[in-house]
Amino acid sequence: MVRKAQLTPLILLTICSVLLFLPLESNIGQELTTMLKVTLSVYAVLRGLNAVISTAQGTELSIEPMGVGLTLTPGEILDPLNDLIEQVSTVLLFASASIGIQKILLSLTDIELLRWGLVMFSLCVAVFITFQKVSLKHQKSLLRLVVAMTILRLMVPSMVLTSSLMQSWLETQRQESVTILVTAESEIKQLNQSTVQQEDKSWFDTMTSKFQLTDLFTSIKDKTDSAVTASVYLLAEFVLVFILIPILFLLLSYRLLVGRFNTSVK
Repeated sequence: MVRKAQLTPLILLTICSVLLFLPLESNIGQELTTMLKVTLSVYAVLRGLNAVISTAQGTELSIEPMGVGLTLTPGEILDPLNDLIEQVSTVLLFASASIGIQKILLSLTDIELLRWGLVMFSLCVAVFITFQKVSLKHQKSLLRLVVAMTILRLMVPSMVLTSSLMQSWLETQRQESVTILVTAESEIKQLNQSTVQQEDKSWFDTMTSKFQLTDLFTSIKDKTDSAVTASVYLLAEFVLVFILIPILFLLLSYRLLVGRFNTSVK
């Protein structure tokens, strides 16, 4: 007959056995795939913007309104934005690598043979506790080991779900930021194309075109601040979702495994 002192550990082992055997990859893996698609789509936008900015940095726009010479250099305005874009792109590469690592860990912990092995070990511990086949000290050690394995197996799925939920909450702001960057890319690309087309125009058309380019350059200059703000937001979001949240879960898991849990079972 099960004693009251044995009831709590056995209930805990039953819960752990269910969690250890529960297949997780089919659902959690889909969340990772979705996050990877979002990351790569944003990365593609950033690399496209980086490419058109690099082209614009090598051009100069010279005009002579009212006989006064004026040279407009897009590189001076776009260089800070380009540096920031490269930094955000690097973070997105780390984010993609983080997603890949999580997918690998999730696959490894979801192997059916491993799940059966963990459940069998948990059931053996339950038998040891029920029939008191080992000392009380060893019972506590085995119970701690089962709980530790359960925490480790649930760490990646919990981290993925938290990251996915956070990314869903921030979707509206992310889309707005991406739209700003796409608009900036379109205008810079238009500036690059218009500069090249000047060579085949007449003197009057060239002057008219240069004044149009000046207006376009001014528009790009005004949008640069918005593009910088959008890039900073994207940087903050991906650092939060793919760097800070994983670190937080690692620290939390360590705390549960080494700190409070050890004290609670003594």
